[in-house]
Amino acid sequence: MRPGKIKTEWASLSLAADGKVIVCAKFNGSPSCILFDSPEQLKQAIDNRRLYARKWAVAVSKNSCILKSVTLPASDMTEAAKMLEFEVSSLVPLSPDEFVYGCTLVERQPNMLKVLVCILKLSELNEYLETCNKIGFRSHRIVFDSLAVQNWFDTSGDDAHERAIIVLVDEKRCYVQTGIDGNLAAANELAMVDTDVIASSDEIVDEIFHQMQDLPDSSKETVLIKIAGVEEYVSQIKKLILSDVRAWSLSKNISIVPNPVITCHDGSNKYKLENYSFAAVVASGLFGLADDAKYSYANLLPREHVKRYEKRVLLFDYLRVACLFLLLLLFIWLSLAVSNHRIEKKSRLITARIAPIELVAGGVDSKRRRVIAIKNQLSDRGRIGRIIDELYQYTPKTISVSELNFVGGYGGASIEIKGQADSMPAAFDLTDAMSKAKLLSGIQVENVQQTPGPGGSIITFKAYCDIQEESFK
Repeated sequence: MRPGKIKTEWASLSLAADGKVIVCAKFNGSPSCILFDSPEQLKQAIDNRRLYARKWAVAVSKNSCILKSVTLPASDMTEAAKMLEFEVSSLVPLSPDEFVYGCTLVERQPNMLKVLVCILKLSELNEYLETCNKIGFRSHRIVFDSLAVQNWFDTSGDDAHERAIIVLVDEKRCYVQTGIDGNLAAANELAMVDTDVIASSDEIVDEIFHQMQDLPDSSKETVLIKIAGVEEYVSQIKKLILSDVRAWSLSKNISIVPNPVITCHDGSNKYKLENYSFAAVVASGLFGLADDAKYSYANLLPREHVKRYEKRVLLFDYLRVACLFLLLLLFIWLSLAVSNHRIEKKSRLITARIAPIELVAGGVDSKRRRVIAIKNQLSDRGRIGRIIDELYQYTPKTISVSELNFVGGYGGASIEIKGQADSMPAAFDLTDAMSKAKLLSGIQVENVQQTPGPGGSIITFKAYCDIQEESFK
């Protein structure tokens, strides 16, 4: 079955000896290896968006690199990487602008770190980058293939040993590597003798024991040999090791690791996929270490290249956040605008319904206020009656009362009297006349005026009197 569309964060690429391409990417939740007939077929898959990876990792051949072991007085890889900036120029006869390098941990020693430095000419790195650009992707991590092989063997199977020698073989080449505590310590590539499995296997076994001799004597008996690759070579190598008297103590420490499962891009099985297990191991191991902080300093890309990419990613993230923020503001504004439109529409409808009764409501309110005023004036009819009675009883005949106003206040009640008198002195006689009254004994005459009128003048006056509450007890 043809693989469906693949969209993943990381993908790794390894070239087979015959020019075919192995890509490892996460598909349906797990890493999968896919075989492409050529880089052009991979380019078509990328251009058609059947394969999309945000970041790519690429393996370079160990034969293209120079490997050097260096022991540094460092406590961690960050400190060791800073020291290498001053030491690496002395390791190769090249100027600093002619090569790139990466490093990985080999072994921790007391107050020291042993690191493996991989040096690659800048011209060869540019060839790899140009190949990636032609296929249609930008590489974000480049490491030498031995490191990917070591990582794949460490993460495959359940066997865990402090010392391990791994063998990866196909019909063209073989890698024999030594791992210490999961770190690559030594690596050698052997070319296979065409069609001669036995001769090639003899050479591989010799290399295994040669690397074993470099291990401390105390660890030789506990070393684990892991083998993967083409089945006929794997079987022959195991047979030779077990038949060799030097390896009698290793008879229980040989592990045959299953090859990675490879899927053809078109879903067919027209290839003997076992022949591409070498490239599949590299691609799978490279996928596993691509985003692993343990190998962060093994990247062969120049630091400036990585920093430029990180700046672009950071800028893109800023722009994306800014766009999302603007979209959020636009959404809030639109929500408020829609809400205001609905409120305004409702308000217009309510206003239209109120308009016909607005005049009626105003008239009703004025009538309501008049009723309240009349009610207040008639709220104590007994008091008003007594006041009128005293006015009738004590007002002199020379004075006539024309208007009486009763006013209620917070401090008590008061009345206002308007009237006419026969003469100005007669108007002031009202105060003396009311001295015997109980409610109006404190009356005061003010504002006496003489106004011309028909047949003579008219004397008008106003009088005021405060009536305290205790006066009604």
